[in-house]
Amino acid sequence: MSGSSTTPLRVGRIVALNMYPVYHQLEREDLPGVTFTDGLPTTLNRAVLEDRLDVSAMSSIAYARHADRLVLLPIGSVSAAGTVDSIQVFSRVPFDALRTVAVTPHSATSVALLRILVGPDVTFVPLEGDPAAALASVDGVLLIADEALHSLRTPFAPYSTDLGEQWRARTGLPMVFAVWAVRREALQSHPAAIEAVSRVIRTAPQAHAAAPESAVRAAAERFDFPASFIRRYFRRLSYGFGPQERAGLTRYLEMAHSASELGAVPGLAA
Repeated sequence: MSGSSTTPLRVGRIVALNMYPVYHQLEREDLPGVTFTDGLPTTLNRAVLEDRLDVSAMSSIAYARHADRLVLLPIGSVSAAGTVDSIQVFSRVPFDALRTVAVTPHSATSVALLRILVGPDVTFVPLEGDPAAALASVDGVLLIADEALHSLRTPFAPYSTDLGEQWRARTGLPMVFAVWAVRREALQSHPAAIEAVSRVIRTAPQAHAAAPESAVRAAAERFDFPASFIRRYFRRLSYGFGPQERAGLTRYLEMAHSASELGAVPGLAA
């Protein structure tokens, strides 16, 4: 098909501080034939799979679980080569003493990562209500994104464990929390719009590196964090999809498969 579809390309955006350097660049571009929908990772995952979005940043594990219906766009990611800050287990016991964890409903990748790190004997339950209150009945709670960042700044538990740091210590590789994926049908019906969006996502890391304060200032106006905190946090993250990210994602998917979190490990597009 040609790229002249009369319907817009529906793009999902993770509505959290972690993706803002990429979305800051998208907002500065005039992309015709593109509409955006904001949401947390599990919400966007579901929207793509239910044909309410065409392309989105998705939880890495969600892409892999549905790779028969999706195409990986090897143009970018949300990754960290160590401490990430926004993926945390807050607990009343040390990390290696965890026996029960209440897990956030907003992230699929982080829940599978926690299973990889703690093994099969730790019980997971859904997090409902206030995380601090949940510690009355579980050893720890898994939080992600801005909720984790706020809790890191004002701790409600004696221990906090960064899962990006744990992954790096275990594997020596970056942890790829999210990837970009597109529905196979949309790849055929909207090639021009997908290429336009892909171009911005692919070049966003370089644009951010060249002028990081632009995204920091804009994010400080939008999110409830001071610029100094945002600046440090953005330095934790990377948005490319190079050989190291590919190796980290492959290792994660292999370990998720071994942990019974993934039925089969898909091949990754070159």
